[in-house]
Amino acid sequence: MSPILGVGLALAIHDKKVLIRSLRNLSIAVLISLAASVLYFFISPLGEPTSELQARTFPTLLDVLVALFGGIAGIVSISRHDQTTAIPGVAIATALMPPLCTAGFGIATANWNYFFGAFYLFFINAVFISLATYLIVRYLQFPEKEFINTRVAKQYRRWFVILSMVALTPSVYFLYTVYEKELIKEEINDLVLTPVKKQGNEILKWELLDKDSTKFIKVYHSGRQLSDSLKKAIDSTLTDHRINYRLLSLRVNLTKEEVNELSAEMTKQMLRDMHLEEVLQKDTVNLSGPDPVSNDQLTIEAKMAFPAVDSISAGWLALQNAHNMSDSFRVVFYRVNKPFYRSEVNRFYKYLLARLARDTVILIRR
Repeated sequence: MSPILGVGLALAIHDKKVLIRSLRNLSIAVLISLAASVLYFFISPLGEPTSELQARTFPTLLDVLVALFGGIAGIVSISRHDQTTAIPGVAIATALMPPLCTAGFGIATANWNYFFGAFYLFFINAVFISLATYLIVRYLQFPEKEFINTRVAKQYRRWFVILSMVALTPSVYFLYTVYEKELIKEEINDLVLTPVKKQGNEILKWELLDKDSTKFIKVYHSGRQLSDSLKKAIDSTLTDHRINYRLLSLRVNLTKEEVNELSAEMTKQMLRDMHLEEVLQKDTVNLSGPDPVSNDQLTIEAKMAFPAVDSISAGWLALQNAHNMSDSFRVVFYRVNKPFYRSEVNRFYKYLLARLARDTVILIRR
């Protein structure tokens, strides 16, 4: 935190030595933080991305505000006679270390989308903390560095103004784009998600998608299938509000009650890792048969929801009773590549019952 505050201070008082020292110390601190994070994820058995890690891969308006007010609180607290490190510590814990730890996770798992997204968030937070420091230092009229040679002083001031503008301009643009995205999210919530919820559906996930020059609002939901009239009404409303998107609804074949039976983290994990191309494979699935999902699709979804599951194969078992009446049962064979405890097996069984729409499934581990 101190080197980031030092960058803003140096830009405000035109001190080249403080700027260089702050940037050097900041680079060392970042490298140490990344090294610690990478080492942790190398030796830790926790290798799956969580919702907390994913949330640190893209900046939001809340992140920017936390960084801005954290920087203000930090420079004000250390400029007082009774200095305290509690407030800067909060800024470190909320704006700086989480994205750096996520960037370390990206390096350790070779997931470069996580690394670049998280490091970009860290960079944005650092810029806004420095910007807040710059503004407060200028407001409190800290004494600027004095130069014997007036020509050198003017040259330094000119360069520091240029550096400040270079750092400030992208930040202002970024803040504007984040603000626009927040407005779009509010409109989507009012125009798309609210009508879907009114039909008794549960919104599990939604995101924006650009595919084949067409923009979609992709909504994963449980409950009832949306009617064509509702989809057309939502598309028409989006057009009336000049939002150039169309609704793409994808129903997960679980009711709201069935979703509640599964763990929340498991459901989020399954939906987070499902790709549109995989979900669109439902067009090739023969839904007229006894099962609502194909073996291939069931394997894809189950492996996403239960990372320990390595492979799945399913079939039917036909039995005859004493009255020569036949009955068929769904049989699912599975393999695992890591420890799969009884609690996980029980959740896996409940998932198969819900996904295959059966009251009985024979589950066999190979």
